[in-house]
Amino acid sequence: MTWKEALLGRFSGTGTDQPLFVPDLTLWYERRQPQEALPEIAHSLDVPIWLPAQLWKIETPGVEVLTTQEGDEQIVRYRTSTETLVARWKRGPDGDWWQIEYPIKSEAQLDAAVEIVESRRYALAPSPLSDLRTQVGDSGIVVLELPKRPYSELLHSFLGWNDGLLLLGEPAVQKMLTLMESKLQHLVELLADLPGEVVLSPDNLDAQFISPGAFEHHLAGSYRRTSELLHDHNKPLVVHVGGPIKRLLDPLSATGVDAIQGVCGPPQSDASLSEARRIVGPEITLWGGIPQDALLDTTSPAQFKAAVAQAVDESAGDGRMILGVADRVPVDADVERLRTIPELVEQQSAA
Repeated sequence: MTWKEALLGRFSGTGTDQPLFVPDLTLWYERRQPQEALPEIAHSLDVPIWLPAQLWKIETPGVEVLTTQEGDEQIVRYRTSTETLVARWKRGPDGDWWQIEYPIKSEAQLDAAVEIVESRRYALAPSPLSDLRTQVGDSGIVVLELPKRPYSELLHSFLGWNDGLLLLGEPAVQKMLTLMESKLQHLVELLADLPGEVVLSPDNLDAQFISPGAFEHHLAGSYRRTSELLHDHNKPLVVHVGGPIKRLLDPLSATGVDAIQGVCGPPQSDASLSEARRIVGPEITLWGGIPQDALLDTTSPAQFKAAVAQAVDESAGDGRMILGVADRVPVDADVERLRTIPELVEQQSAA
């Protein structure tokens, strides 16, 4: 059986009872920028290749978007017909960009924000797909990556999670959400026609910020529509989660999504693989189990091995589970620990 067949079997329900370890290397790879391509690194680690591909770009005809970077600060300016909205990011200690200023700061700027959303469109850029699929071959899969859900993107990128929540009831914000949802689902239709077996929704869902009620009101319908569209093309939908997620597992699984990536117990999240399985039932693919902290040198070698062993035990005999580092392999991961996980999985499986 090839790595590709083994991985796809976890989404179709035809996976074997043997634990399968698949690390999501994308965050680590983006920040480290090693000389080798991601498929080559996965080969060196002797793990299946999970390669998300963003085969689209955002265009905003009529609204000029200017991005500048100076040192550890990045600024995006949206020049609308009435005013310029400014967003600002700062490089965090983890190497990621942390947004410190949002373009919409008051109700007075909502008309300009609506203009930005009205102008936006997703344009397919599928030219790299054939080469990527050739690079990966039978050693894994190229994953078709979507944008974030409109509700998540609105709060993550435009409004912020504090003051932004106070603006959600404004008619202009509701108009933005409706427009963004329509454009997202149109992109889903376009991507569904492309070659590829799996689609990823990189929403980083977190129950610290999204209650079950907010999920049902703002997100459930979007997931249902996307799932239905993709199922018509025999493509499963994987949703990326981060942080505490236990309260959202049941409503998320009820929308028809096929897999949840980033499942883990404390300290990374609040639901172990076995707990999550009891909540979602047998038909959903669960991916994770090993907390990010286990790969950092702040965790002792004994604790690292115990975390891997626990994840292996919880996934044993479950053909719809994928062992992984939740939610993704961290930037500061000890690569030697990462390299030893397949051997530890094999040893624990045989114990």
